[in-house]
Amino acid sequence: MPLSPADQALVADMKQRELHVKSRQRAADAIRFEVRRYRAVLTVLAALGGGVVGALIFFAVDSTLPRRPDWWRPLAVNVVLGAIIGVQLGRSLLGTAWGRRRLARYEAGRRARFTSELHAGRRWQSFYYEDEDISPYVPQILYFIESEQRFDSVQAALAFAKANRQDSTTFAERARETFAKVAAATNVVAVSTVDESGAAASRVMRFVRSDRPEVWYITTAPEGTKVHALDRGRIAVLAGTMESGETISSNRVRVRRVPSGFAEVADLYRAQVPGYVDGLTDEEQQRELVYELTLLSAKVDTWLEREVVEFEA
Repeated sequence: MPLSPADQALVADMKQRELHVKSRQRAADAIRFEVRRYRAVLTVLAALGGGVVGALIFFAVDSTLPRRPDWWRPLAVNVVLGAIIGVQLGRSLLGTAWGRRRLARYEAGRRARFTSELHAGRRWQSFYYEDEDISPYVPQILYFIESEQRFDSVQAALAFAKANRQDSTTFAERARETFAKVAAATNVVAVSTVDESGAAASRVMRFVRSDRPEVWYITTAPEGTKVHALDRGRIAVLAGTMESGETISSNRVRVRRVPSGFAEVADLYRAQVPGYVDGLTDEEQQRELVYELTLLSAKVDTWLEREVVEFEA
């Protein structure tokens, strides 16, 4: 049986999504290649500089000694050693804060060249069907329907893709590493809640990470407007560094009020949010309410990739 008109329109949108996602992936690959080449060029320049310094040192020392017929051999050794030292120094320099900022600026410049592909691809990252994000299954659905012609409905193809899903340990570990990297780069989270009437509201709050990557803590005064909403437990979170385009989002969050209060997280705030504790009086610390946020899953978005992290298992 042919696809229904609704499924035909859905498949057309899926094809459009894949075109944008593939264009974004090509742009991401080009950016990564240019950044790697830039690192290599800087390392080569450091090696050349080290070799030149080695040669200058040799000539400075050799000028005080009698000329020997095999003088070029120690010169070659000095140049090679200088180049090796230059490579190591260059790599170390790129690992410093200055080096990381320089690479980040270069990458930002490359992203500006592919801004349309990156923005369009990011907009199409999520793909919803019956209020569910089915983006991980879209390539399989298109293959089953378009190439194999195995199913005559999107729903049947989706059910088959879900039933035969195979999780990759390597990809899961990479997703967790990306999540930890983005979470460590910020201490600000936007917490969205809904009230009794269903009206949504968002508030920017400071958060701290625990020794479990999926567990965060936020605090609020007992008279705060978020207290009742947090106690209801229906929230979504968005954290990240907007300047570099890295974000963590989740609408699958479990909320629990911490009975022991602010004393349990005071050290975490001192370490991760300097000055936060100093801004609270002892009385305020005693009254402050602490909520534990446990992310069951999360989406980690950067300009170049998207990872989905599952913590529930």
